[in-house]
Formats: sequence, structure tokens, C-alpha cells
Amino acid sequence: MTHTERDARNPVPEKPNKDAPRRPRRTVTFRGNSYDLAALGALASGVLVLVSCLTLGQFAYCLPFLAVGLGLIGLLAGKDAVDPERTRLWSWLGIGGGGLVLLLGAMLFVFYFTCIFFAMLMSARTW
Repeated sequence: MTHTERDARNPVPEKPNKDAPRRPRRTVTFRGNSYDLAALGALASGVLVLVSCLTLGQFAYCLPFLAVGLGLIGLLAGKDAVDPERTRLWSWLGIGGGGLVLLLGAMLFVFYFTCIFFAMLMSARTW
């Protein structure tokens, strides 16, 4: 490796300009590797399972609303994140997943009451 190659890979930092406005430093809420992320996933899963068990499974109906709501918060506050691109991607994935489950639930709701309506119509004709 030549001297210029080493200098190109590790340039000497320029002296800071004292007149330039300083950007406020972001505080990092979470920083870690894949093991830390796995532990965070385990914590979130454990909390969701515990709350679901304590509410006898009724909490599961709130999860799509939770995914959409947290996704919207992530989108709106994503510009202040440590990695804004990753935050926006994860927010859109959460909104998409929660929205898909909400759409399927609405379709099942409409299908169920349509079936009941047609069953009542058919029973009224047989009398």
C-alpha cells in the first residue's frame, strides 16, 4: 500500500470552522448489533404475549391499530431518527402489515353480515 492510498482511505480531518453554526448532536436511544436487536424483539414479543394473556386474547384485536399508529409516529418523527431511511422503511412496513390485517378484518366483517342477511332473506321466502 502506497502512502497516497493510505491517505485517500484515512483523510486528515479539517479544522472546524469556529464561525460555522454547530448542529445539535443527536442522542442515540438504541445502538447495538444483531444480538441486541434479537433481545429487543424478544422483549417486545414477551410483553405482547403477556398483555394478550392477561386480557384473555382480546388485546390481539388492537395490534393492527397499534402497528398503524406507531408506523405513523415513525413516519412523522423519522427525520429526527439516527437512521431516518431505516426508520421510514420500518414505519411503512408496520403500516402496511397493520393495514393489511385491518383490510382483511373489514372484508370478513362485511362477508359475515352479508351471509347473515342472505340467510335471513332465504328463510323469509320459505315461509
